[in-house]
Amino acid sequence: MTKFANALDREGRKVYLVADTSEEIDNHCKDHELTITSKPNYVDPGTVCNYFEWVGEGSRPAKWQIAKPPKRKNLVKN
Repeated sequence: MTKFANALDREGRKVYLVADTSEEIDNHCKDHELTITSKPNYVDPGTVCNYFEWVGEGSRPAKWQIAKPPKRKNLVKN
């Protein structure tokens, strides 16, 4: 199940994190000296895609990526 966290870095800037487990988030925060301020149970998917940093193992899952349309070839001939 996906877990979320709001954290602060050393300068007080907000950092938004997402991972598969709370342990992955906790380990990332320890390694990067971040302070967790909250762990929301739900975050709107659009917000996750745009603002949350993936800190879990592997690459970011497709459900947390913004879909982009395929590139179209130029159909207009000169």
